[in-house]
Amino acid sequence: ICKSIHVNYLGAVIVARESYPYLKMSKGALLLFTSSSYTRGRQLYSLYSSSKAAIVNFVQALSEEWQDSGIRINCINPEDTLLKSSVVASVSVNTIFSSLTGEVVDVKKRP
Repeated sequence: ICKSIHVNYLGAVIVARESYPYLKMSKGALLLFTSSSYTRGRQLYSLYSSSKAAIVNFVQALSEEWQDSGIRINCINPEDTLLKSSVVASVSVNTIFSSLTGEVVDVKKRP
């Protein structure tokens, strides 16, 4: 039961905490990843869905807490199944170099 929470949520918290000094020094940006499951709990996915919702809330809170340090943090949400990794990578890189902070950036298949 706790494994899903540890991997999906606490893993993101640890990455954020450990990277903070370096991000502060470089005025950098951090990306975390969620899932479309964050918007609505799904049967048999309660821990997974709730941990992904927690990541979104965590990103939104840290964006405000870290604003004075010049750090931006956003969340990538790959919405469609079987997305090409190049599509997710492209959106991720564009988000890192944008001025966005505290946002959930949805990645969808292109028509």
